[in-house]
Amino acid sequence: SPMPDLSHLTEDERRIIESVLMRQRREEEQETEIVRRQADEVLLLETAIRQRSEQQRKAGAELDATCQLCLKTKFADGLGHACHYCNVRCCARCGGKVALRSSKVIWVCILCRKKQELVVKTGKWILP
Repeated sequence: SPMPDLSHLTEDERRIIESVLMRQRREEEQETEIVRRQADEVLLLETAIRQRSEQQRKAGAELDATCQLCLKTKFADGLGHACHYCNVRCCARCGGKVALRSSKVIWVCILCRKKQELVVKTGKWILP
């Protein structure tokens, strides 16, 4: 964004304002970088999950009673929890309860939770 017209200010005032604007710009760049890293993390996680479940399927493994995210945890009840958003069945390490404003409690997997954090920061939903 263009610098505002500071010609009517004293040299000191101008220096102060310019340093504030520079600091603000640096902070915005850092925030952008953090969000970009989080977006990369979401995509990597998603890819890893997809590859793992494809490998499991090729091996003919029974996925029903196993967490679909870590593929390690076996569900005692054979079911686990289904994510409210993407329907993936996951264990308590790979998901958790989220209380909505309506005091309703839903189960959300880590992937959807990370996506939502990004939406909150960027206003954009990251598609799979």
